[in-house]
Amino acid sequence: MSSPTTTSKYLSSLTTSTTGLRVKGVVFDMDGTLTLPLKNFIGEMRRRLQVPDKVDVLAYAASLPPEEKIRAEKIIEDVEVEALERVEIQPGLEELIQFLEEHHIPKAILTRNNERAVTHLLDMTGHHFDPLVTRAFLPTKPHPDPLFHIARTWGFAPEELMMVGDFGDDLSCAKGAGSVGVLLRHRANEPFISQADIVLDRLEDLIVPLRDGFEVKRP
Repeated sequence: MSSPTTTSKYLSSLTTSTTGLRVKGVVFDMDGTLTLPLKNFIGEMRRRLQVPDKVDVLAYAASLPPEEKIRAEKIIEDVEVEALERVEIQPGLEELIQFLEEHHIPKAILTRNNERAVTHLLDMTGHHFDPLVTRAFLPTKPHPDPLFHIARTWGFAPEELMMVGDFGDDLSCAKGAGSVGVLLRHRANEPFISQADIVLDRLEDLIVPLRDGFEVKRP
């Protein structure tokens, strides 16, 4: 027997109503969301570290003995630094940020990347995100604690946050926190579409549900 489906109606984020659900803040993943996906980015980490298939790279590094862990973390950072030269901004980002800033909707970054990579992106875009939550915050996503932290920082309820990403970890993090999970679709992430509350083809497509409201259906 299938579980009953519940529907949550979100009002426009522009409304001044004090009743009903609405998105008050938007949290972005970085790699593959604010930037275009990098070919073989994680794969290169796996190759250099010889991480077994289906094992999380950061979890693998954290599980190693101290000296090996330091070496593994250095390899991960080397791959990330090399990738900075190839980073390209995601199409539609400027339009979406303009909308958020015009309507005073705060925006944050939640990434498993390092602070140097985040700083590089901010320098490229010239935009302000706050807070910036990197993998230095433990536990990392898919655990919901980073979203709870951002909600507390902003003074919002977790269900008033929207998590925008391109991978299952982003959606699992959103689901665990009770936030709205948004998937930016590309060829490699189609298996995660069924987990998303909203699916986008381009970042600026998010403007319409934020402006007009939307429904979230969950089992």
